[in-house]
Amino acid sequence: MPRIGIKGQTYINIGTRQSPIWARVKLLRDWTFELSANEVAVKNKGSFFTKYLRGLFDCPLDGEADWDPGTPFFESIQSSFFSETIVDLLILDGGIKKPDSQGMRAGFIVTKFARGEPLEDVMSVSFSLRLAADYPFEPEWVRTGNNGDIITVGVIGDDPNN
Repeated sequence: MPRIGIKGQTYINIGTRQSPIWARVKLLRDWTFELSANEVAVKNKGSFFTKYLRGLFDCPLDGEADWDPGTPFFESIQSSFFSETIVDLLILDGGIKKPDSQGMRAGFIVTKFARGEPLEDVMSVSFSLRLAADYPFEPEWVRTGNNGDIITVGVIGDDPNN
């Protein structure tokens, strides 16, 4: 069944990795969660066609939220931008308490933190998040269980032959 964008929910971990405390991010405006893979072109004399292999995954997150100092999300992305701390996010297509919501959990750093001051609208923050190289865990695809548990479906890009 198709889902409207407002039904998607993002949560920030204000606890630890082992004992997460998920706080819902409520003041997001537009948000783009892109999961893509690079293309590796294979060209040789055995074919007149360029063929492709899938390369590395990428997951840039870009968005905008209300400028709201004091909220966990705002404070986390501001801190990450200035001090390179990692933001642990859970990005779902539904609520955390809704069984079978699915999405990704990963650690990000903030690479853009820009304030907007439109004349006839509230202040906003535009931000860019990128996967953190020094986060010790690979991004995971997860779903929610019947009692709000987060169940790892698999590590994104995990090679079963490795």
